[in-house]
Amino acid sequence: MRKLFILLLLSSIIGACATHGLNVRDVNRKLTYQFAMDYFDDMKGQTAIWTGQIISGKNLEKTTELEILAFPQNDYDEPIKDARSYGRFIAVRSGYLELGEYAKNRWVTLVGKLVDKRKGKVGKSEYTYPVLEIQQIKVWPDEPDYYYDDSDVRFHFGIGIFHRF
Repeated sequence: MRKLFILLLLSSIIGACATHGLNVRDVNRKLTYQFAMDYFDDMKGQTAIWTGQIISGKNLEKTTELEILAFPQNDYDEPIKDARSYGRFIAVRSGYLELGEYAKNRWVTLVGKLVDKRKGKVGKSEYTYPVLEIQQIKVWPDEPDYYYDDSDVRFHFGIGIFHRF
């Protein structure tokens, strides 16, 4: 019994390290940005998980809209920042989002329902945006302060404490 308890404890700790905190049970993982653009009528109403970089945001009377540059995601649903972008989409959330937290250039992962296609402009060019109704959103942290270039000398201890000289 004790071994079973330890095994369950260890697996939950390891699992917690690998999660991003989003509930992705009902997500159609085949519903990529490009698939949504090509087969919108068939995909409308389905739930997707997309990642990207916030281009802009605006708070409206009853909703908040984020314009996001879509990027592919890795197996942990993190945006692959050095990949080529897919295009832009609009993410809509009912209520108020603090645009200081959801600011330009922040990286996000969203779970949302594909609800619409909207005509707009990028510069002077006509553009069609897929629209996701946000169910969940994760803002990825900026790069941590503890990354230094290779010329820094560091000492690391087993519990993650280090001292920089």
